[in-house]
Amino acid sequence: MKRTLLSLGISVPALLVPLNLLVGWAILPPMLLDAPLPARTEAERNAIRASLCPSGCAWTSETLPGGEGRPLMIWRLHRPASRGVAVFLHGFGDDAWGGASRLRDLPELDAVVFTFRNRDLAPGTPSTLGGWEREDAAAVVRHLEAQGVRRDRIVLVGASQGAGVALLALERLEGEGPLGGALLESPFESLQEAGRNHLRGTLGAAEWLLRPGERLALARAGWLAHFRPAEVSPLEASRHLRTPIALLAGDEDAITPLSGVRAIAAHHPDFTVVPGARHLEAGGLVPGGWRAWAEVRLGKWGIL
Repeated sequence: MKRTLLSLGISVPALLVPLNLLVGWAILPPMLLDAPLPARTEAERNAIRASLCPSGCAWTSETLPGGEGRPLMIWRLHRPASRGVAVFLHGFGDDAWGGASRLRDLPELDAVVFTFRNRDLAPGTPSTLGGWEREDAAAVVRHLEAQGVRRDRIVLVGASQGAGVALLALERLEGEGPLGGALLESPFESLQEAGRNHLRGTLGAAEWLLRPGERLALARAGWLAHFRPAEVSPLEASRHLRTPIALLAGDEDAITPLSGVRAIAAHHPDFTVVPGARHLEAGGLVPGGWRAWAEVRLGKWGIL
C-alpha cells in the first residue's frame, strides 16, 4: 500500500509538469491570440449595413490609427436628429457585424462599429482580450471628439469582451474627463480569470491542476503579442471611473461568472441581474427588453 501511494506521489507530478508545459506553451496561447472570426463576404457585410439603414440615414467609413499603430477601419451610421454617438464593442471571437442588430435599439443615436485590431481585414493579427483592444476603443472616442462630438454625448455599448474593453478604455480616457455613459453586459473580471473560467468550463474542478500552465500561457501570449496580461483587468480599471456605468448579467453565466461582475458592480451599483440567463442571454431576457433597460439609463444620464 505504501509503495503504491509513493508511486502515485511520484507519477502524478511527473505527468502534470509536461502537461502544464504543453498547455501553457502550445495550447492556450493560440486559443487566446488566434480566436476565429465569423466568415463574412463583403456582400454579406453590405447586406447587414443595408438592413440597419432605413431611409434618412447613411453609412460612412474611415481608417484611423488604432492600438499598436495598426490601421483600424470604423463604420459610422449617421441618423437624422441624432442626440449622440453609441460606440459598439463586440465580444470575443466576433466582429463588428455579429451583434450589429443591437443598433436598432438605440434609434436616436448615431452608431460606430468596428472589429477590434482590424482582424476581419488583417488575418493573422492577434487578439489580446483588451491588451491592445482598449487602445482601439480609445482611438475611436478621440477620433469622434476631433470630429466635434462632445465627450458627454458618447456612450460605450459592450458585451463580454467588449464590456471589459470598455472599462479598460475608460481608464485610458478619463484623464480628459468622463464620457456620457457605458451600457455593459457581462464584462470579464480580468484576463487571468477569463482564461481560468474557459478551462474550468472544459475541465471542471480539475482546472486548478493546470494553473501553472495558465500562468505560462498568459506570459507567452503577452510576449508574442507585445502586451502585459497582468494589466488587462477590467475590475481594477473600474475602481475609480467617473463615467456613468450600467451593468447587466445573468446568474447562470459560466463564461463571465456573476461573481466577477458583482466585483465590478461594487464600484458601479447600477447592476441588473437576470435570473436564469446564461452568457449574453441577459439582454434578451431582461424585463421589458434591452432597449427599455438602456433608455432608462440614457434618460437618467441626460442623453435622451
